[in-house]
Amino acid sequence: MRKIGTIILLGIFTISCSVTRYNSKESYNTEGGLSSEYILERAEKQNLTKTGFFIQKAEIEIFSNNGKEKLIGNIKFEYPEKYLISLRSRSGIEGARIYISKDSILVNDRINKKLYFGNSYYVKKKYGIDQNFLPLLLGDIIIQLNAQSEKEKCSGETYRKSCVVRGVSLNYNIDCKKGKTVLVNNINSTGSEDFRVKYDKFFNSGNGLVPGIIEFEETAYSVNIRIKIVKIESPWPGKIKFVPGKDYELIELV
Repeated sequence: MRKIGTIILLGIFTISCSVTRYNSKESYNTEGGLSSEYILERAEKQNLTKTGFFIQKAEIEIFSNNGKEKLIGNIKFEYPEKYLISLRSRSGIEGARIYISKDSILVNDRINKKLYFGNSYYVKKKYGIDQNFLPLLLGDIIIQLNAQSEKEKCSGETYRKSCVVRGVSLNYNIDCKKGKTVLVNNINSTGSEDFRVKYDKFFNSGNGLVPGIIEFEETAYSVNIRIKIVKIESPWPGKIKFVPGKDYELIELV
């Protein structure tokens, strides 16, 4: 269960997003800096999860207390809230297929012939964060605009924005020129960092820029994940279908 737990953790943080949308006007601060409204609007417009997408190949490295594991993955996203993640060994053998929707999680453990199933409450209970935050690992911004932020500006290279979304404190570093998050973390009530995600090597695809390198660090489980997106189709108009393993042992995620 330890290994499948790590796989689910990867699935949970690899990807319906409640994002406050902004007016379409693009304005520059009269004092010479980009207005925060413009920066946040531009970042939201570049969210990968605004449409369906298909990450056809991603190279994944997982570092944990159990050592290092290398995987090849692909991710399909059907707007607004369905994900299908396939994880394979470097030799091409599929080990797990993970389906995530607003209400459920299904995992085909193809190696051990087991089908894990659960609901959205499992994610919150197990990892302390729900699937509404899945887009964070792909560089999407989840935020709620307030009156104070509209008065701020970015006159340098980075705009820093702190906010609370669904009870979770998020701190963003947004590249003012790219209009993309380069770092986001969560600070808990004790002042400690729960997780940190860094993004680099951006490239154009679909709605805008996509991070080519993603580094995720999680404190409680001592898990570090490095993802390199090799090939992506965005937007992707396909439909997701999950096929449960035939005669697999059923195991409920509780």
